[in-house]
Amino acid sequence: MIISSKLESIKKISELGLNKFPEQLFTENEQERVKNFIITYPAKYYAIRDKSKVDGDFKLKVPANEILAEIQHYQLFTINVSSANYVESQILVGEIQILSNGEVYTTLSVDSSASVRDAIMNPAFNLKTDIFDKKLNSIPHFDLIYQYIVEHNLQNVIVEFALFDENLGINNEKVIIYELRTHY
Repeated sequence: MIISSKLESIKKISELGLNKFPEQLFTENEQERVKNFIITYPAKYYAIRDKSKVDGDFKLKVPANEILAEIQHYQLFTINVSSANYVESQILVGEIQILSNGEVYTTLSVDSSASVRDAIMNPAFNLKTDIFDKKLNSIPHFDLIYQYIVEHNLQNVIVEFALFDENLGINNEKVIIYELRTHY
């Protein structure tokens, strides 16, 4: 599997039927489509992410009534129901890569209000190890993440995710996938 951009990541997540928060891709001047998205997926907070470049501007906790004002600065972006609506349920967040040879790379946070970027900047776990390392037992519910990656054939892919203690998202599961990366 090769994923070379944020747009390819969005497409691959959908193709593989992975669990995510309701999300839609927009371009500038699509205010009516944005309004329809908010009506279809009502929530207190939404996230806006620039999809035109790597490390683009993102806003994780935008109140519904401020979305239209906030999108004025974006040309290509997604809006999704924000994980900020579920901070009391978030157990683990960050990125993980499990290689087919058993190597494991993790950068994870147990802070319930952390985003993936927060986890990368201030991780509780930052490991380069292998699947047999007993240190992995100290990561809350690592077995669930490992199982999800194997079941969905995501080995050799960097997986940005969050784990919750309740079922959420479009597939009503505990694992939410934010992004997949291989070549960017």
